[in-house]
Amino acid sequence: MLIILSTGPYLENLFLHRLPFFPDNIKISLFIIMFCTIATVEIYLYVFLKKAKMKRDKYLDAKWKEKISNMLSNIIIYGDEDDGLEKVVNHFLPRFKKLPLNNKRVREILIEEIRIYHANFTGFTADVLKELFVRLKLYKYTLKKLKSRLWEVQVEGVREVAQFWLYQYDSLVFALTDHEHEIVRMEAQTAYVRLNKEHPFRFLDHMRGRILPWHQLILFEIITKAQHVKIPSFSKWLNSDNDSIIIFCLKLISHYQQLDAIGELIRLLKHPNEEIRRMSVWVIGKLEAEFVEEELLHIYHQETLKVKVEILTTIGRISSGNYFDFLKGCLDSDLFEVRMAAMKAILGHGKKGKIMLEELLDRVSIPNQGIISHVLDTRI
Repeated sequence: MLIILSTGPYLENLFLHRLPFFPDNIKISLFIIMFCTIATVEIYLYVFLKKAKMKRDKYLDAKWKEKISNMLSNIIIYGDEDDGLEKVVNHFLPRFKKLPLNNKRVREILIEEIRIYHANFTGFTADVLKELFVRLKLYKYTLKKLKSRLWEVQVEGVREVAQFWLYQYDSLVFALTDHEHEIVRMEAQTAYVRLNKEHPFRFLDHMRGRILPWHQLILFEIITKAQHVKIPSFSKWLNSDNDSIIIFCLKLISHYQQLDAIGELIRLLKHPNEEIRRMSVWVIGKLEAEFVEEELLHIYHQETLKVKVEILTTIGRISSGNYFDFLKGCLDSDLFEVRMAAMKAILGHGKKGKIMLEELLDRVSIPNQGIISHVLDTRI
């Protein structure tokens, strides 16, 4: 303390009285030292205040989270289904209304906790939590999130709409199904499938962005597992300018065995995109469209290796037995992939195909003998 008290007058004398008589280089050095000292003090002060704020925020978050979690737990423990939804909600609602919901911290913790509990419970408890969310008018803040300029906030809003079935916001969710940010786009599309019972796939009509492979997997799982979703004929989107939409719809046509799409599948065999042609052949095989085999043979020789292999696989999957000669002819190909696919296609014809491969075993080249032995090996 004495050092600090004695330093003050010294610095005052140094900078106010003696400084004008120092050489320029000494003046500059003193100002640099002063600047660095002030900057160091400010940095330490900022770090201290930042840590103090973080510690306080952590304490408040934990405090409110525990309080709200206990309140929600009481609903699960004491909420009796026999009393009815209205009575249970009316019993617990006043306690939640006493929370300072104007405080953003408290409000966000409450919304997040209700979401977590709602996601982990079904039936009566889930209905109570949803009604609580609505009666507390928390959906007003969901609306603000949907209209936010920050994509992370928009995603939160979309998830809340989907989780609490806020049908009044389905038009806003629809507007986000072609959002420039892929995560917002994905969340909005999956939410819209759940919200719109009559036209859940309307977003496919206007989509410009790609449906990425991982997004297709998520959408596919939601569509195939969702209840009460009206499944349309996906062939209507096979003429889309968006190749990712076509590929996605091909997968759904295969899953739902939509035979009415075969005409469009034949048309897609001439599509400029190799993957779409390959997927079309794959779906034809899944639908076991025997009458399309001849069309596949017509395009076979002008196709890429990838599509050729898929055509051979499809002929084996349909296994009509009409094109054994063609398959045997493929065994003379210079390409290993073609020979392997042809032999697997022959084996796909069941007992007849197996006998044919066993007969060929002694008449083909040594490399082909190895492939046949591999194909016939039941351990593989």
